[in-house]
Amino acid sequence: MLNQIGKWKIFPLETGDFRLDGGAMMGSVPKTLWEKTNPADEYNRIDLSLRCLLLDDGENRVLIDTGLGTKGSEKFKTMFHIVQPENPLKNALSKIGFSPKDVTHVIFSHLHFDHAGGATELNQDGQPVPAFPNAEYFITESQWKQANQPNTRDRASFQQADFLPLQEAGLLQLIPENTTIINGISTYCVHGHTCGQQLVKLEDGDEALIFCSDLIPLKSHLQIPWIMGYDLNALLTLEEKTQFLSQAGDENWWLVFDHDPATSAVKIKQGKKYYDVVEEVLRKFD
Repeated sequence: MLNQIGKWKIFPLETGDFRLDGGAMMGSVPKTLWEKTNPADEYNRIDLSLRCLLLDDGENRVLIDTGLGTKGSEKFKTMFHIVQPENPLKNALSKIGFSPKDVTHVIFSHLHFDHAGGATELNQDGQPVPAFPNAEYFITESQWKQANQPNTRDRASFQQADFLPLQEAGLLQLIPENTTIINGISTYCVHGHTCGQQLVKLEDGDEALIFCSDLIPLKSHLQIPWIMGYDLNALLTLEEKTQFLSQAGDENWWLVFDHDPATSAVKIKQGKKYYDVVEEVLRKFD
């Protein structure tokens, strides 16, 4: 079981579910292959989770990603078939005895709306404000630049209401790539999906966990050529995945998925073709 590494207790937070186009999620992989593991609805959308992660050492409570949040319109909710509680992160935190005020650090893997949306919430005046008022928020300088100067291909992935209020409140820390956030927690940066995406790694001795974010969003993406159509640089993702999975298998890391609707985390080993799962933690449903 994946409960603790060193002094850090580990809590996967299931904040809800949504759907995206299956072809976009699987890139050039034929539907006849990907629908075996990720069946599509009548609009060709597949089920995805909105999984975040909380790490707690008794003094610090580190939240990794924040899900979609609750600021979206009814049209937005329908388009992406969003199913989540009224206050998804608050609800998930309360189940393990915490509140948003208890969170001390928020680490964004990147600032796409399904990862940063829950970082802010609307106040009584309908204005976005930080959802975790006692926390510092961390993002790479390169991803911050990408989010504020997006290209025409990824502009719709960023919503400034998710992150600009954090800077205005003086809570946002722009950090270099591949850095240590707090003792035992560091980042592993990749750029194929979006510039400056940071995977978050927790390690103690020979034990390690890494939040894979959108480098490997689904268990299906353990197959190296399965790369999202959303990625800005698919060939770079291919190179990054090859290196990452080799190291993960060799060093026996736990890999936590952000979007897999059934599996929270796995350990892998090199198989005949790609990688085989040797340990698996299934999602816990209420």
